[in-house]
Amino acid sequence: MLSIILPTLNEEDGILETLSEINKLNIEKEVLVVDGLSTDKTIENAKRLGAEIVIEKRMGKGIAMATGVKNSKGEFIAFLDADGTYPPKYLPTMQRLAKKYDVVVASRLLNREGSTDSVHTFLHYQLFPFLFKKFYYGKFETTEPITGMRVMKRSIWEKLDLKSSNFFIETEMEVEMAKKRMNVAEIPIPCRKRIGQSKWDFSWKTWLQITQYAQKNEKHLKNLKVVRYRNIKT
Repeated sequence: MLSIILPTLNEEDGILETLSEINKLNIEKEVLVVDGLSTDKTIENAKRLGAEIVIEKRMGKGIAMATGVKNSKGEFIAFLDADGTYPPKYLPTMQRLAKKYDVVVASRLLNREGSTDSVHTFLHYQLFPFLFKKFYYGKFETTEPITGMRVMKRSIWEKLDLKSSNFFIETEMEVEMAKKRMNVAEIPIPCRKRIGQSKWDFSWKTWLQITQYAQKNEKHLKNLKVVRYRNIKT
């Protein structure tokens, strides 16, 4: 079974689209929405579409992800943001690949399909990556190291032993994957416009923290083995 974990905070519109797409998947699955005390209709909408709700009073995406795993039952774990940018239809393919690889990541920056469809997609998938590649992306082996869509076995999650409580967890995951010399598969997904307001902190302080962390672990990052699939059928 695939346990699909969606950390949420005020994603009332995005959760509708995301869960509607997940419900179309013809696989054995459970869907857990780990909510960080939303004040909108996120929980109401998630319940209406059949998701299991886990309330997490502590703030932070990393905490929500760990809480989701703790409350899940599947042999395979999928992490997915509920903002509409990640197409759930790729999850069955990612699960199949996760039988062969340690971690399977979905990247919008691998093929950049749809990155010029709107101002939003151009800024997020063309301009911003270009500006930060020299200081950040260039040090990682995957093309989108902060992707919010990943699939792995439960045993791999436990082996990663992640400590981050916030959005930094994806960066830490990349480093730990490299330190443990894991085999990673990377698949392309299209660039889609976000539904609702972003919770990501785009401050220079955040980017400086990531850059310094990457520089500190640069010798390890080179050990990550990544197989890129340029064409994926769903």
